[in-house]
Amino acid sequence: MKTLLRHAGSGQYFHSLDSWTPDRDEAHDFGLIHTAVKFAKKLRVPGLELILDVDEPQDIRNTPFESFWRRMTRGQHSHHSHAGH
Repeated sequence: MKTLLRHAGSGQYFHSLDSWTPDRDEAHDFGLIHTAVKFAKKLRVPGLELILDVDEPQDIRNTPFESFWRRMTRGQHSHHSHAGH
């Protein structure tokens, strides 16, 4: 499985800081979801999707980064707010 970032509007995958590609096989594999999320946060490009690319192309899952991040941070806030109670 590959962990990729894709721009939803263009369909281009992140390849390097100065390069995007339409070919998911040429896209940069972040390996871990956490690594891709940290990088996407620093990159600050609107409309990024987190792509989990599995062996079968019909099984590609995409999640808009903003939605994914909101769910992640909402979970952290609720976890922290209950700490110490």
